[in-house]
Amino acid sequence: MRELKREQEEIVTVPDVEAAEIGEILAQYGLEPHEYSPVVNALRNNPQAWLDFMMKFELGLEKPDPKRALQSAVTIALSYVVGGLVPLSPYVFIPIAQKAMLTSIGVTLAALLFFGYVKGQFTGNYPLSSAVQTAFIGALASAAAYAMAKVVQST
Repeated sequence: MRELKREQEEIVTVPDVEAAEIGEILAQYGLEPHEYSPVVNALRNNPQAWLDFMMKFELGLEKPDPKRALQSAVTIALSYVVGGLVPLSPYVFIPIAQKAMLTSIGVTLAALLFFGYVKGQFTGNYPLSSAVQTAFIGALASAAAYAMAKVVQST
């Protein structure tokens, strides 16, 4: 909403700068000034379309669909629950805490490698590199959380 208001203000206060930005955006798609000038003029005559264009193509922001808010919230909540079960599940099945912790570390690293690999497949990055990166960052975050818990526990 802040960016939307800022763009609205810029369209009113510095329309020539905003129009030049439209030209720059369209030029990135291979359009020449004589080709994109009618588009720029048409957008200047329709402030809402101009604002929508700037939000989408300049800032990469789109108005969220309010119908998806509940679905997004449920998806995020379930992801946290399932993600939390991965490192906690060994403690349910292994009665000795030290063994459960080592198993938890192994299971969590395996899950991070797997999801990092899948992420690499979807994003077009090298899957193996993505897997190692995800596992490394996850291990670093886990180690930091463990160290903080130890510090809090000792005080």
